[in-house]
Amino acid sequence: MRRLLYLLFLLPLTGFAQTDSVIVSGQIKHLSARLYRQSPNVVIARTNAVRGGSEQAFLAPLQPDGRFRVAIPIIYPLEEMTLQLGGGDRSATVAFLAAAGSLTVEAENDSLFVATVPFRFGGVNAQVNQQHAQYEAAVTARQKANKGERDRAIRRAQNATSLAQTYQQLVAIFLTPYEPFAGGREVFPLVRDWVRTNAQYDAAAFVLDQLINSGQTLSTDLYKTMMTPSNAILTPARANAYSRLGAYAVARMSQETGNRAVRIQLLASLLSKYGRNLTADDQERLAAMRETGAAKTAEVRYLSRLMERNPDTLNRLLVFEQSIQSARPKFDSTTIDYLKAYLLTSAIPQATLQLVHFLGDYIRPQIGSPLLRQSFTEVVNQALADTARVRQARTQYRVIEKRTGVNYGPITDGIYVTTGTFRGGDELFKNAVDRNRGKAIYVVMWSPTQENGRLLARDAQRLLDVFDSRDVTLLYLAMGDIDEDIWLESIVRNRLRGDHLRLSDAQSNALVGTLTLYDQNPVRLVTPQGKVYKRAALLPTPDDFPKLIDQINDVLK
Repeated sequence: MRRLLYLLFLLPLTGFAQTDSVIVSGQIKHLSARLYRQSPNVVIARTNAVRGGSEQAFLAPLQPDGRFRVAIPIIYPLEEMTLQLGGGDRSATVAFLAAAGSLTVEAENDSLFVATVPFRFGGVNAQVNQQHAQYEAAVTARQKANKGERDRAIRRAQNATSLAQTYQQLVAIFLTPYEPFAGGREVFPLVRDWVRTNAQYDAAAFVLDQLINSGQTLSTDLYKTMMTPSNAILTPARANAYSRLGAYAVARMSQETGNRAVRIQLLASLLSKYGRNLTADDQERLAAMRETGAAKTAEVRYLSRLMERNPDTLNRLLVFEQSIQSARPKFDSTTIDYLKAYLLTSAIPQATLQLVHFLGDYIRPQIGSPLLRQSFTEVVNQALADTARVRQARTQYRVIEKRTGVNYGPITDGIYVTTGTFRGGDELFKNAVDRNRGKAIYVVMWSPTQENGRLLARDAQRLLDVFDSRDVTLLYLAMGDIDEDIWLESIVRNRLRGDHLRLSDAQSNALVGTLTLYDQNPVRLVTPQGKVYKRAALLPTPDDFPKLIDQINDVLK
């Protein structure tokens, strides 16, 4: 259920009061050279309450003696985080419950990948974290001994006669290992609450996905059962469940037709506050519409003309206000607070930074929960941290774009673009291939407005950590009339090192034959001789990545 998108936020967070943090330190004793080469950093992953499904990764560089230390901001009183070392088949991961203060984690190099519970905790919540690690080991052992049992039970639960039964059965399934574990020892109350919280929210996420896919309606009773608010502990399971609730709510809202009178009233109010170049007469007419909540045909045309001065901003505000108004009769205040944050944070990857800044300032004061408001502010500030880089990249892009013919150049560190006014897609692509003769070119066809495309684009970056830039180039093709600002900001904000082309639909059509665009595979491999590799290129997913490395090495021979 949890697909974790690891985003590295290495810049300090600014723009809001961050009062608490947890200091995570420790040592991998007798650190071997092999382990250091494989994983020179300890990775600590932390979630944000309004960004379920993705996690921030904080890097703690390993010192020669195996010591590491990193400070991580914390908003909720208790937050589940994970520590990971290594990668691929040789990785060790452990969850821990963080609180403001200091926490230590130690392990022996030789036992790291063989011991049942290799990590030893100290500092805040030390006993709780140690016991939870033992519980997770028991869960893993049970699943290995009963392969497929859990998945079969989940499928049966999803076919129950009611959603309420599905939820109860799923909670029981996720708690199955707990009773035998608790039977032979005294379990700390916080460990019990931690395990139960994750089971309840994991089950809720399953049910909400089922609702989204089936179009069914979430009953009030089941909603209250599944989404009982608790400000004490934040886990990835909880953040993910609320993210699925946000997706369900948006799907429900999109099925409802808005009330015309309400739309006019909202539009008049928003125009009065945010409209450009309004006269005193404009303000007077808008005030009258706010009072009556209605407008005649001529006045509707008048409002449309005012909207044309800044349509994107006002449309976004109007959709936001109508969505929240539509949601209020269906959800409690906690969920309404969450939805206010969700509507923007889920749209940040598809929005310009200027719009993110404007909507962030508009929505933030409306979020009643201090913890949710701080979580929301953190996400917005992380997005806006790249404002200066984007501005510089846009300036450099304009310089390159204004030159005649096909042009190529850097817009920021490691990011290059190819542009050509009124040039065909085949000519632009050939130019990029010819420029990289002698290298293997990994071609990624993606869209910055689609989450799958952004994930694919980020995953491909791992190839640059394996291959020398003299041997391999990443070529990103953004296809389908993508807005220029969205595309440019996306490649900068996601730090997509490599060569970039933005192609219109017409330019993309010119590459149908060359890249066999009827094939659903979004990646291609071009040989050092400039020919598209005949075999299907593999995706940079965790499962296929080692095979992809072998495939590229074969091309380079």
